Amino acid sequence: MVQDVLERIREAEAQAERIKMEARRQADQLVSEARAAASSLVEAAKHQAREEGASLIAAEESKAHQEAEEIRHRGLLQAAQIQKDAESKLAAAVEFVFHTVMRS
Repeated sequence: MVQDVLERIREAEAQAERIKMEARRQADQLVSEARAAASSLVEAAKHQAREEGASLIAAEESKAHQEAEEIRHRGLLQAAQIQKDAESKLAAAVEFVFHTVMRS
């Protein structure tokens, strides 16, 4: 009888140890899976941030290019207007210089 009780206690202890080991294994597996999931989330966030950064850079480059093109166009228009104004005053300037030289 005592022998049976001792045997049952040993079996219960062995079973408790197996349960404890299985619980530890499952906990380790859960931690491992959580770490893998966290790592995956971090990588996805980094990838998304890189894509968003590249998109923002491309948008700003496009905007800067457009602004530069507008400035260049305005410069060309101003240069053309200055040349037109100069050409319209050229005859009067030549005549002024001619008369100034002739009077001296």
